Amino acid sequence: MRDIIDELIYDFGNLFKALKRELFDSWFGLLFMLSGLIVQYITYKTTDAAFISLVSGSAGVISVVLCSQKKWLFYAFGWLQLITYCVLAYEQRLYGELIENGFYGVMMLIGMWTWLCHYNRETAEVETRRLSKLGLIKTVGSMIIAIVILNAALSMTDDTQPLLDSATTVPAFIGQILLTYRYREQWLFWFIIDVGSIIMWLIAGDYCMAAQFVFWTFNCIYGFYKWSK
Repeated sequence: MRDIIDELIYDFGNLFKALKRELFDSWFGLLFMLSGLIVQYITYKTTDAAFISLVSGSAGVISVVLCSQKKWLFYAFGWLQLITYCVLAYEQRLYGELIENGFYGVMMLIGMWTWLCHYNRETAEVETRRLSKLGLIKTVGSMIIAIVILNAALSMTDDTQPLLDSATTVPAFIGQILLTYRYREQWLFWFIIDVGSIIMWLIAGDYCMAAQFVFWTFNCIYGFYKWSK
């Protein structure tokens, strides 16, 4: 009996190590994720946010932390966040957000494959890349031009926040492309998106979504640090 118990403890220990290796790379990463989930729950309980906002926000917290730690499993939670977020964006008539997330869906399918092709099983992390200075300058210039054009187009619809919608949509396209192809500079564009999204969802009155983007803003700093190592 003692041998069986020792074997079960050994197997459980190995399983825990395997899960830890795939899900988070440090205790800080785990505690950071838990803090985001707690904020989501408190926001949900203290406001009139819908349950789907809690689901979307929680999935978003988990996915971005896994992404910052270069874990392929972030895609699993990313799909849940994407679907629920699209429902919320449709209810608020944020059409730029819907276009953006439709693009996310296509790029996530590509990203799942590209990340697998460059996934280091020994470290349980994806191998990352960096943009050149010239590449970054060209990318930022293209972003500004595209924001102006999209704002003009959305202003001719019943979009409730065309400028903020544009300012969060265009960088998202760029960030998602950089994410798919494993570039560190994605986090600079996600930072722009997250700050604009905080304002947008506060105006819309959905505090769970606003809380999610506050957490995502801090995660951009964490992610940039992790992807720079």
